[in-house]
Amino acid sequence: MDQYLLSYINQQMLERGYKKYRFESLSILTKDDEVEYLYPAYNEYLFLVSKELANNTVICADNNVYTVNQHYKLQVFAQIREFTGQIKITNPANTVQLIEFIRVIPK
Repeated sequence: MDQYLLSYINQQMLERGYKKYRFESLSILTKDDEVEYLYPAYNEYLFLVSKELANNTVICADNNVYTVNQHYKLQVFAQIREFTGQIKITNPANTVQLIEFIRVIPK
């Protein structure tokens, strides 16, 4: 895991008052014939870390809505998005992609 990413996540968790938490990876492989995916991320945080995503992919959660545009892969810091609560991913039609998150679970 990139040291910068770890530092950022640690800072975010400390700001929320969490001193103990664990990291897990979470990958969602989309199918070309399935448009919506739901993931319950209650009492946990997902940090988007995918290097590439298809244009018009939408990730919607209780705390954030993000629509991927053509500049996504050129971004570095802005790629790191945080999601929590009920997460709905809308996958563009006829698209197969791997969406990667760092899952942070407070103890």
